[in-house]
Amino acid sequence: MQRYLKPLIYLCAIFVALSANGGAASAQTFNAQGVPVYNAWQPAWDQYVYDHRHVVLGEVIGFQPYRVQIRHRDGNVQNVDLKNGTVILPTGATPAPGEHVALLGYYSHGTFIVNRLVIR
Repeated sequence: MQRYLKPLIYLCAIFVALSANGGAASAQTFNAQGVPVYNAWQPAWDQYVYDHRHVVLGEVIGFQPYRVQIRHRDGNVQNVDLKNGTVILPTGATPAPGEHVALLGYYSHGTFIVNRLVIR
């Protein structure tokens, strides 16, 4: 029984991912941590429809190397540290105050680890 449990869980996760994206997940890729790899701003993010486990949305209120300060929709401010290797898209751009960004990554021991930062 346990031999079949892990593959069944993976199949369920794939089904949920396909359902959440309206069946369009075939072009979506995932990294080693199972985080979706987005290369551009997603239209659904404008309506705050997103994967809350892997995406953090906000407005930039401050940026310096390896740190971005964002204001969430509810007004809360969050400082987020970027790691060496965090990809900022579009390539070559620098987040500026007032811009909307999506931080893409995962939570590890209560800390959000940012793999990519996408500027709207």
